[in-house]
Amino acid sequence: MITVDNDTCTECGSCVEVCHEHCMELVDGAVVIDYETCSTCTQCIAICPQQALSWDHTPPVAFDRALLPSAQQLDELFKERRTVRDFTPATIDREKLEEIVAYGAYAPTHNFNFRLILIDDEELLALIDRAILRFVGRFHRLVFGPELLGRIAKALAAAHWPELVRARPKLERALEGGRAFRSMPPAIVLVVGDRRVPLSEASAQYAVYNMTLYAQVIGLGARNLVGNQMILNRSKAVRTRLQLGKHERIFGTLGLGYPAVRFSNKVRGRALPIQWNEGASHAQLVS
Repeated sequence: MITVDNDTCTECGSCVEVCHEHCMELVDGAVVIDYETCSTCTQCIAICPQQALSWDHTPPVAFDRALLPSAQQLDELFKERRTVRDFTPATIDREKLEEIVAYGAYAPTHNFNFRLILIDDEELLALIDRAILRFVGRFHRLVFGPELLGRIAKALAAAHWPELVRARPKLERALEGGRAFRSMPPAIVLVVGDRRVPLSEASAQYAVYNMTLYAQVIGLGARNLVGNQMILNRSKAVRTRLQLGKHERIFGTLGLGYPAVRFSNKVRGRALPIQWNEGASHAQLVS
C-alpha cells in the first residue's frame, strides 16, 4: 500500500500529476489516495522530490545514476543471455533464490496479486518431471502414432506441422531417457495468479525476465519453461501438491541452476524485420 508522510510532503503535486490512474489529489494541504482505484504502480513514490511517499512505510532511496549500466554493458548482458538446459546438481542457497525472485516485483504488470512458489524439493521436482513426461508420451502417440491418427493430427495442425516435426526428436529423446528434462534444474520458480485478471501471462513473463537477468549476473543459468506450464496447470497431481486455488493458474515458470556448460560467443547478425511508417501504403497496412 502507498503511504504518505504529510509532515515531509511539501504539496508540490508531482505525485498527483504523474498518477495515470487519477486516484490522487491534494485536499486541504494533504495528499489523498483513493485506494480502490490505485493500481500501486508506485510512480508517485519514484517521482516525489521529498521522498514523502513510500510502500508500506518502507522509505525510498534516491537513484545512484553512476551505477547504471552503459549501453556497452547492456549489449554484453543481453547477448550473453541464453537458455540453459544443462545444470550441475549443485543446489541453490534459499537466500539467493529469494534474492533473485524479489526482482520480479519491479517488472511491469497488470496483475498486482501474483504470488511465487519456489520449488527445490527433489520429490516435487520429480513429480513435475513425471507429469510433463506423461503428457509428452500422450502427445507423441497422438501426433506421431498410428498412421491414420497421424494423418488426422497432421490435417488438424497443418499450420504448426513444421514446428511439430522439429520437436519430434526432442520428444522421442525424452521418452527414450524416461525423463522430461535432459537436465533437471535444481530449483523452479512458479508465478501464480488469478486467471480472471487480464494480461496475467504477459505480466508474468516480464517478472520472469527480470529474474532471469538478475540470475545471470550473479552466475546462475535460467530456462523459461513457459511451454510446460500448460501441462502443470492441467495436472491434478501437481495442482493438488502445490495447493493451487480454483481460479489460480501458473502464468510464469522459470528453471534456475548453476550452468553445466558455458557459452563463449555472442551471436551477431540476428535482427527482427523493421518497417518504417513510410514503408507501406495504407492499403497494405489494413489488408
